[in-house]
Parts: sequence; structure tokens; C-alpha cells
Amino acid sequence: MKIFYDHIYGNTTKYDIIYGLALAEVDKEEEDKALELGWTPMDAFFYPSDKQLWIQARTTRIVLEEFNIKKKHRQYMKKDIVGRYYPDINPWQDQCDIIFEKYCKHKDYDDHGSQLVDKPYGNKDYFVYWHNNKIVAYTQLTRFRKSVVAGEFAWDYETPELSLGTYAQNFECNMYRDMRYLYYYSSYAYENVCEYKSHYNGFEWWTGREWSTNKELFRELLDKDSKVESLSDLYYRHKDYYKKGKF
Repeated sequence: MKIFYDHIYGNTTKYDIIYGLALAEVDKEEEDKALELGWTPMDAFFYPSDKQLWIQARTTRIVLEEFNIKKKHRQYMKKDIVGRYYPDINPWQDQCDIIFEKYCKHKDYDDHGSQLVDKPYGNKDYFVYWHNNKIVAYTQLTRFRKSVVAGEFAWDYETPELSLGTYAQNFECNMYRDMRYLYYYSSYAYENVCEYKSHYNGFEWWTGREWSTNKELFRELLDKDSKVESLSDLYYRHKDYYKKGKF
């Protein structure tokens, strides 16, 4: 593994802020170790690269040996939804592309894809979900030797009460646990929009030093992420982060 840094911005006269990205190039068969150390692979970045780039971030995972479906989630698993697993290729890709467009429109997401350079990597797994014989959601993941990394998930939101995000995560973790995978990685976790990731048995998050099961602290960090709206906010958040001495 080669680790390097992109030093992008700094303000040390007024705020004492340094902003940079910790990146890595991970060799084949090192992927599970890199994931264990908090690195996450990226399928797009700001410049082309010969090798796959990984980023160090506050990421999350489910320890599959400790996973089981929570009692409050079982109501969603009883609904008339059919999930199917497709390793390596998604035979329903065109329909899933339409679902993705609906999902982005519903969420009012900005599309910055044109500013990034795609870099496909790893062996892909796909889950496609049907309701009333109609495709309503899908997930794309990357499969490594001991772990899977969740990538793209989308659903059409035409029937919100289905809670398809909850259904899909439970369905996939259940299957991967039975297949004897160790971890289900759920990518970055910043701002309150990611709070849902802590709702599953076996949840852990990467502090930058270790994997933590402290859900209260995790949710506190997400809430404070959401309150940062300026360099001044970031400066005082920076000081507060270390002053608490929790890391």
C-alpha cells in the first residue's frame, strides 16, 4: 500500500485550518486489510489514475457475525418484496438506471458526476428488488475476499411505506452473513443524513484510530457536521473536537 496526501487548502492566519485528503493506492489482495484500517475505495475522483484510489474517512460497517434483524425492522421484511442477487452483472441495468434518475430527483441531489473521472474497480455484486412484479430498487456493491463494500443504492419512492432502504440493508447483510463474509462496509458517514447507518445490529464506525461501537458519540459527530456552514464554524468545530479528549 502506498499512502500519500493531497494538500488542498489552508488558512493559518485567521483560523488555523488545514484541509487535505489522505489517499492510498492499495495492491491486490490488500483490500481487506485496507478496509480494516478505515480506507474506502472510490469509483470516481478528480483526476485520472493508473491505480485504484482509496480515501481515509469516517466510514461505517456491520460486523456480520453480530448481525441479526432487529425486532422493529421485522415488520418491513414481511412486506411483499422480492430481492434477487446477481454476482458480476446486473441483467436489469437499464431499468435500474431509470430508478437512479427518480431517486436523485426525489432527493434533490446535485449531479457532480461530470466533474469526476470514473474508475471502476473490483468484483461487483447486484441486488434488484421487486414489488408487485415491478423493479423498485437496487444496490451495487463491491466484493472482496472477506468483505463487501456498499456502493450505489436507489429506489423509486413511489411507495414510501415500504422502507426499501431498511429492507435492502437487512436482506443483504443476512445473505452475506450466511455466505460467511466478515464485514459489510457502508462507506462514509457525515451529517445527520447518515444517522440511519447506526440502526443495525453489529454497527461500528471508524474514528480514525479504531472501530467504535459508541452510537451516541457517532450521532453527536453527525449532528455537529450538519451545523458547520462557514470557515468560522469549522474552526470552532476543530477546536471542540480535540478539546473533548474523546479520541
